[in-house]
Amino acid sequence: MSNTIVTPTVVAKEAIMQLKNSCVMGSLVYRGYESKWAKTYEGWKPGSSIDIKAPVYARVKTGATIDVVDVLEQSTTMTLEYRRHVAHRLTSEEMTYSIDKFSDRIIKPAMVALADYVDSVLLGLYKGVCNQIGTPGTTPQAFLPFALAAARLDDHAVPRDSRNLVIDPTCQAYMSDHFKGLFSQGKVDKAIEQAKIGNLAGFNLFVSQNVQNHTCGTSAGLTTNLVDGTVAENAVAINIDQNGSITTTVTQGDIFTCAGTYAVNPIAGKKLGYLRQFVVEAAGTGDGTDLLVSCTPGVAPWNIRSESATETYLPYQTVSGIPTNDTVVSIAGSASLVHPVNLAFHKNAFALAMVPLEMPPSVSWKAQMSEDGYSVRVIRDYDVVNDFEYIRFDVLFGVKVLNPFMACRVAG
Repeated sequence: MSNTIVTPTVVAKEAIMQLKNSCVMGSLVYRGYESKWAKTYEGWKPGSSIDIKAPVYARVKTGATIDVVDVLEQSTTMTLEYRRHVAHRLTSEEMTYSIDKFSDRIIKPAMVALADYVDSVLLGLYKGVCNQIGTPGTTPQAFLPFALAAARLDDHAVPRDSRNLVIDPTCQAYMSDHFKGLFSQGKVDKAIEQAKIGNLAGFNLFVSQNVQNHTCGTSAGLTTNLVDGTVAENAVAINIDQNGSITTTVTQGDIFTCAGTYAVNPIAGKKLGYLRQFVVEAAGTGDGTDLLVSCTPGVAPWNIRSESATETYLPYQTVSGIPTNDTVVSIAGSASLVHPVNLAFHKNAFALAMVPLEMPPSVSWKAQMSEDGYSVRVIRDYDVVNDFEYIRFDVLFGVKVLNPFMACRVAG
């Protein structure tokens, strides 16, 4: 292979192989939406979107007489919002490299950087997950937090196959004394195989330096946060205050509970033994009077719905009862605390779609390769003004939380 001519097609083939081998999270999430974009051969632009049908649920009825309940048809949007690239200026020596050397020096570092970015974005979807186990600021060191995360998924009727757990390196280090045998492995080539360190509590266990840190808002840990006013059925937000005023903040991804509002099993609506956790969907600052917090449950189709919801909405019940005025709101963590968020999830909790980009017609040295849901575009061109040769690698992708109840955060 060392004498292979470095053509655009050869470079694109090498790039797609390196990207696939370097991306961990891309193989752990749902990848079925690429086909919806693939119908357009010419490629796509950033900002393109598709509609995704929300899951359809049903609630069992009793008696011999038929009781028809309308299906709740809802959808959400997935957008190709991430267009990222790595570019290099090529020297005359680099332009004469064999494909092996070109791959080691140019292609592989570019693909590792792009794969790390994709992994980081996917792990950043923790901000749409409302279930959390553990104490923010305390690194998990034993089996129990992860077993509780598995139990949390069981409570929400999540299938036991295709469950994954991604932890940060510090968490791995603390756990090593408890699970020494779990972390021994042979040398392998692919990043996903290098990242996999065993199985734990029914999860395929992976370690990644791309696990994201969360910064709590200044409302976190306070005992003065209260529900302000009435929360309606099908609400998408909860108003909070602090005894009539509030100037503190919440950040996207903050977790909170409302006293007396319990989680429910989605199949039968049975009240579970712990409070429903909500996750803040958008950062906000109190205006001195109150603070309206957009949250999940709260984002369609997971609006805030109790057993009093109409029959059409009842299969989507998310709480035992609607939060009431002046009940205590407890926000996890403490003011401005920064802590990692390890992520336990079923494959269908999140989605990644990576699609071909538009190809510029004026460039001759170009190629694009798509394989197994991954797509990379490579272009080499000459800057006549500055007398430089450039090469760039581009990807275009979108991510989405498909079902927040199919995942659980494990605070570190």
